[in-house]
Amino acid sequence: MEIIQNIIVNLIVAIISFLASTIFHNKRRIKILYQSLLRWNKNIRLSCAYLFQIKHNNRYLLIKGKRIDQYQPIGGVYKYHDSFKRLKEELELKDESETRFYEGEDLRLITKGKHLVKFLDWFDSRKNREVTVIRELIEELEPAGISIEHLVKETQVEYLKTIKEPIMFSTHFQMDELKIFEIFEADIPKEILEKVLESDDYFIIEAADIEKNCFTKDGLSKRISATSKYII
Repeated sequence: MEIIQNIIVNLIVAIISFLASTIFHNKRRIKILYQSLLRWNKNIRLSCAYLFQIKHNNRYLLIKGKRIDQYQPIGGVYKYHDSFKRLKEELELKDESETRFYEGEDLRLITKGKHLVKFLDWFDSRKNREVTVIRELIEELEPAGISIEHLVKETQVEYLKTIKEPIMFSTHFQMDELKIFEIFEADIPKEILEKVLESDDYFIIEAADIEKNCFTKDGLSKRISATSKYII
């Protein structure tokens, strides 16, 4: 009888430990599920992007924004492929084509809360979408007059982390918004970085200034994007 009791106790402990471990390791997803239920039929704006951590002399390379007057990490929005169209219809995803920020096939989309978890599962699967990140690195550094062939051959890119911001109401878009950022380290040859820094559109900035969201250049205070802290 005592053996049976021990087996039952051990079984209960194992089940409780499993449930506690599952909840702990999936607490972020559980929170997303709860938030999606609260917004079941409400629109949610989705933005999925990648940013580069590029360091030079223990400082971080930022680029002057093209649309907003600020300095920000090099990076851009992921794009989806043609194979995504069926799932896009299934999840009632709409392109953000009416905004000035949107470009074709950008992963800037609008969905309903009831589809949010499925969308995140799809995004994490890395199917039907851009997974290489060299495109934006080329597009944002090419204006500095560097050798693209040298950049591609000599740069080492390594994944660091993923940031999923809490769902917040966007006053700009007048709807709830979920932003996802995948962060990559780009180890770029010193001679390329030095060539890049000859242009006024790029600047290397201390981590302390990034934390303050501003720095001083030519005696003037310059704004740093809130997303810059993710590359530190």
